Amino acid sequence: MKRLIMICLISCLGLVTLMAQEATHDIKGVVTDKQQQPIVGALVTVHGTTISTVTDIDGKFLLREVPVKAKRLVVESIGMETEEWEIGTPIQIKQKRQKFSFVASAGVVMSRYTVFGGSSKMGYEFGLGFETRRSEHWAFRLMVELASRGTVYKYNKSGLDYKETWSPVTLDVPMYFMRRWNLAHKTNLVLAFGPAISFGLGGKVKAETNGVKEEYDIYSKEYDSYYESDGKHALLLPFSSGLAYGLGVEYKQWMVGAWGKNMVLIPGDSSADDVEHNWALTFGVSYRF
Repeated sequence: MKRLIMICLISCLGLVTLMAQEATHDIKGVVTDKQQQPIVGALVTVHGTTISTVTDIDGKFLLREVPVKAKRLVVESIGMETEEWEIGTPIQIKQKRQKFSFVASAGVVMSRYTVFGGSSKMGYEFGLGFETRRSEHWAFRLMVELASRGTVYKYNKSGLDYKETWSPVTLDVPMYFMRRWNLAHKTNLVLAFGPAISFGLGGKVKAETNGVKEEYDIYSKEYDSYYESDGKHALLLPFSSGLAYGLGVEYKQWMVGAWGKNMVLIPGDSSADDVEHNWALTFGVSYRF
């Protein structure tokens, strides 16, 4: 009888051991990003266990003795979203979106005034601001930019040689709504558009008539007027508003492109019939920190 009991116990123990061995298996796979590039050093963990490993240089991993009842894997990597995946499904993890970042920009400006057919004038632009990511494709960027632009008027006819150069310095605040399209690995096409406001900080108008030079402050009431009773008026009022837009190619945090502004400038002479527009196109670069 004792012998029969011992045989049954040994058989049951062997059966339990055999079942335990059959309850595990090995799992292998590959971790990539959305562009099918391998993710090196990603931590792959069996959900609900301490069984884990890291991916090799090709993004491959091997997990040994994983319980058959386990259904999901947790994948973590620096700079990427932490996600759970069903065992046996292809693993493609997404880059973690930086929801808030500071931005710096700089560029060369070509600008002109439109009413009286001014010629283009070279200037500069430097900006600081921030960007908030609303989704994978949409973001909002607000910039504060110090800009130098203007225009040049020339007239040479009937013995009159006249040249007038406008060189205002402004503080621009464009508010961009940005849309990104993926072009290649970590490379995006970016379209930006939105309203802009501007405040004139200063600047001069230099006029030369047959060699005789004069100079005026753009935003001060120093300019002779045929309409105002006091005989003086400002060429422009400091505040203006308009539309900002841009197109660029972004690689990681760097973006190279062109962005423009069409600003409505209010004349300082209230009797002036024409409302001036300043068109500016900047070629430059920006960086997200």
